[in-house]
Amino acid sequence: MKKVIRISLILLMAICISGNVYAALKCNIDMKIEESEYNKGDTFTVYVNISNIESERGVISFGGTLKYDKDSLKLEKMEGVNGWETPTIGVSYNETNGKFITTRSGLGKNDETIFELTFTVKNESKQNPTITLKDMTLADGTSPAKVNEISKSITVKEGVEKPNPKPGDGNTDNDSKPGNNSGADNSSKPGNNSNTNNSDNTTTDKKIPQTGDKSLVIPIWIVVISTIAIVCFVKIRKINK
Repeated sequence: MKKVIRISLILLMAICISGNVYAALKCNIDMKIEESEYNKGDTFTVYVNISNIESERGVISFGGTLKYDKDSLKLEKMEGVNGWETPTIGVSYNETNGKFITTRSGLGKNDETIFELTFTVKNESKQNPTITLKDMTLADGTSPAKVNEISKSITVKEGVEKPNPKPGDGNTDNDSKPGNNSGADNSSKPGNNSNTNNSDNTTTDKKIPQTGDKSLVIPIWIVVISTIAIVCFVKIRKINK
């Protein structure tokens, strides 16, 4: 009976220790991107970070599945930093299914970047391609801990936006420019009042004929008198002959 109790206590202690180790390993994984918008052809980096580590030993391995829109983005490289190894294609990174595993040179408890993902935006890119890390598992050398799926999206610009029309490029803008509006605005500018101009022109037109009549009266009378005198002179000479 005593042996049964001892074995039961040992098993219970083992279960409790295992449970405590599994629960003790906690942390946060996130992704950071320098910008939220990129042009087609741009290259950008995604930083995969670990923080708020709760473990007596510290984290030493990290694995998961990388998913991204391969029609929109090209993965240029995956590089481990801060003592984390770089996942190698065909060895610790499977390009086909996106699964990867990386280990650290030593146990770590500090907030840091695990690895960096460098992407190039393809010319055929969609407007909002997404990068996802799923099925993530971390370990501290004893029991693994799972981490929730995380995703990041970027916005790909369609192209360079046309600049806003400058004043004077459109009908509305032309109408609003001083001197281009036919109405009260023009009438307020000196010399631009159409009523004043019409009045002046009309007055000028009326004065021109009057001045012209007076200037032609004397020459006409001189011509008429000269003609009469010549005719009379010719007739007198004929009579005398």
